[in-house]
Parts: sequence; structure tokens; C-alpha cells
Amino acid sequence: MKTSSNHNDIYIGRNIGQELIKAIKSAEKSVKIVSPYLSASYVKELVELSKKGKDVTLITCDKIIGEGRYSDLTIKDLVKETRIDEPNKKKSRKRGLFLGLILILSSLVLFSFSFSFQIVLFVSLGLFVIAVCILIYYYFKKPYRLVYDPIFRIKVFDSTSGAKPWSTELIHSKIYIIDEKLAYLGSANFSYSGFKMHYESLIEIQDPRAIRDISKEVEHLYFSKDLREKPIEEWI
Repeated sequence: MKTSSNHNDIYIGRNIGQELIKAIKSAEKSVKIVSPYLSASYVKELVELSKKGKDVTLITCDKIIGEGRYSDLTIKDLVKETRIDEPNKKKSRKRGLFLGLILILSSLVLFSFSFSFQIVLFVSLGLFVIAVCILIYYYFKKPYRLVYDPIFRIKVFDSTSGAKPWSTELIHSKIYIIDEKLAYLGSANFSYSGFKMHYESLIEIQDPRAIRDISKEVEHLYFSKDLREKPIEEWI
């Protein structure tokens, strides 16, 4: 895309993310972030915003949490787990457990006759083993399935799924939009090293038209089919 802005502030150097992280924490309505690399401590800020009812969009690739040693955030904190009972599996489990018990009782009955007929001993032991296997299988067979949903809009793309899978087609842009009123573009990832340690650049944009265009581009990227989206079950 191509756009222009007449209201820019430019940050260059180390430790340039202070104003940006402050703006993100103070978001009143929404935050949109595109960044290939993330720090768990910063992603946790998005979790807190989501809990406060703010609209959060995060677009990244491959690893949802990278630098995690500075935070107790885990992948499970980013999803809601819903248990859905499946009646057919529940009935099948009950029948399987009942069958196992019947076979165990049958093997015990046969065992009582094994002193007279040796072949009955082998049959009863074989039946007992089969019954135990059936009971174990159906005991651990879950009569439900777990469904996972992100707590806010998260898109994780596979950087090796483009036209040349042997190469890396990384979503390399770093885009930050706060409340559709403020945008930042630059080289700094949404990470501790990007905001604090590395020599980076950020451009703060306040021009409404430019912000609108950038936000539309982020939405277009969110629904893009150019790269394979990693299903939530894969990145969780």
C-alpha cells in the first residue's frame, strides 16, 4: 500500500519504545499489532487490555511467544478452553466398560474350571487380558472434546508456507495502531529487545487518513491467504 502523513514524530536509537508501550497500556478502545517477534511480558499487556474489554488484534508468525523468561505468561493464558460433551462417545464408553466387566467375570468363572481342564486356564487368562485391555482403553477414552478459542483476535502465519516453502516469507512489518487515532511504524518488534536494547527506529503517525489506510492494510493482512494460518491447536 501507499499513503502519506503530515504529522510524524520520529524515534531512532535504543530504548525507543517507552512512548509506544505507554500508549498501548492507555488504549481506550482498541489496539492492533503486527510483529514477527514477541516478548511474553508485552503480550501479557494485551491480555490485560482484553480483560478490560478493549479490542485487541495481534498478527505474528511461527511462535506466539518468544522471549518468555521475563514473564509468567503461558500460551494457555491466550485461549479459552471449552469442553463439549459428545453423547455418542459417552454411550460407547459405557458399553465398552460394561463389556470389559462382563469379560472379567466370565474369565473368573472359566478360571474356576481350569483345575479340571488345562485349556480352560489358557482361555480364561486370555479372556482376562483382553478384558483388562478393553477396560483401560474405554476408561481413558474421553466422552468429550476440547475446543480452544483465542481470548482476542490472534493470527499466526506459517512463514515457510508461501510460494517458496524452502525459503522464509516472513511477515516482517512492525505496525502498531492505538484507538484508530495513533499509529507507529518502524523496525522495533513487540519485544523487550526491540523496545529497550536494540538500535531501532519508530515513526509516530497522527494523520487520520494515513492511520485509516494503515488500519485497513492490517485488516487485509489478517484475512490474507498468501501464507498458511497456523490453527490454534497447532500453536497452542
